[in-house]
Amino acid sequence: MKTVIISGGEIKDYEFCRGIVRSADRIICADSGTRHAMNMKLIPDVIIGDMDSSSDKYIDFFRKKGVEVIQYPKEKDKTDTQICVEYALDFSTEIIMLGATGYRIDHMLANISLLMLGIRRNIPISIIDSKNLIRMIVDSITLKGKKGELFSLIPYTEKVEGLSTRGAHYELEDAVMELGNPYGISNYFEEETVRITIKKGCLLVIKSED
Repeated sequence: MKTVIISGGEIKDYEFCRGIVRSADRIICADSGTRHAMNMKLIPDVIIGDMDSSSDKYIDFFRKKGVEVIQYPKEKDKTDTQICVEYALDFSTEIIMLGATGYRIDHMLANISLLMLGIRRNIPISIIDSKNLIRMIVDSITLKGKKGELFSLIPYTEKVEGLSTRGAHYELEDAVMELGNPYGISNYFEEETVRITIKKGCLLVIKSED
């Protein structure tokens, strides 16, 4: 089951996001993600959060549409998005996070860290916006794209070992990446498929557009 979580971060291209949501089996709004759902004319399956940043009129509108609202206290140790991800992991085979990037760097970094929850449960989680696809791997991933499209590799553990790439302009064979030496930035596709594998560690894989 594919689940889309809509958070309250920046979404610039609603039509792009609608294309992603169309393939979802379930839609979850994290608190102020309700604003994006309204703008996309979507009815989520559930709204989760402390409701401190969502407009009351949005919550009332969705309640009248029969949407389940799960409210948490404002004083809590987890972000609304984290609660949504943990909720979705119990029934999902894939999770896509929208509205998880933007001008709040603290929230964006926190959301990127949530990709680790999918690693622990062996459920792929992606953060997607109109310019970026962000994944975290401990083994391998295959990216699809066009020749010249950009991707970057950033170690998320102190060291990533046994890193190999195929189909990229700068190919690696059994390489090592370490925090503080970001030489994996702005590689690009030589073929329509890029294969990335690692043997040890945790790696962020980011496919981007300028």
